[in-house]
Amino acid sequence: MKVALDGVEETMLIPLCIKAEETKRPNPRIRDVRAVEMINRIDYDFSKFEKKRFSYGGVIARTVIIDREARKFITSYPDAVCINVGCGLDARFYRVDNGRIDWYDLDLPRVMALREGLLPEDERVHRISFSALDEQWAVHVNAGGRPVLIIMEGLLMYFTEDEVRRLLAVLKRHFPGCSILAELTPEFVAKNGKRHETVGKTGAVFRWGVGSGKDVERLCDGLSLTEEWSLNTEMKKYELLFRIIFSLPIVKGFNNRIALYRMVS
Repeated sequence: MKVALDGVEETMLIPLCIKAEETKRPNPRIRDVRAVEMINRIDYDFSKFEKKRFSYGGVIARTVIIDREARKFITSYPDAVCINVGCGLDARFYRVDNGRIDWYDLDLPRVMALREGLLPEDERVHRISFSALDEQWAVHVNAGGRPVLIIMEGLLMYFTEDEVRRLLAVLKRHFPGCSILAELTPEFVAKNGKRHETVGKTGAVFRWGVGSGKDVERLCDGLSLTEEWSLNTEMKKYELLFRIIFSLPIVKGFNNRIALYRMVS
């Protein structure tokens, strides 16, 4: 399948490539057989994303953290509703499914059309073709009073602060009491996105960054930070270079974080 993507949409091929590479290693830190299947079916030059050490480690780290926290939520709420906002070609459902959850994948129409050609259908996986900033998408989710987990991975850094505020307001109106797992980018990284070793090759532009997970609380009344994890902590487990670099005080805040929030109604 030949794909013609650019800008932000093209960035979804970066984690796909990295997760497929990792899965094929002898002792993978994550296993994503769907990513391998998709890579084998897509006609695209993935070489520009290969051998990028920090991007590789970062994608694996964020996947490990979000998968872990999603599984915890699903263990606590086996009949939960999970919404993957800006899903790209992520196949998290197949990694964390317990056989009971309902899962919603949300992204732009062109992205969802590509997903439909690459991923199998499942009666508990629902596809929504809308911009995350178009509030209409929320009415397509049938939560039915069940606990809701919102996942926003590799998304918010491409929005402006005002757009992030609008999205959080949509979540508050439609899913009061929900939990949110969000990837956050530091301000320094957002301002230097053109130098990013993989995103910089797509033409996508970072538009928003924050100093800490607490900074996001001011964008939405009722949003409360529960916990956050720097990718540094996970990446230091992977190799000596990361342990050395991410132990330096000067680079302590120069990496993305995964933040867990509760939307208090």
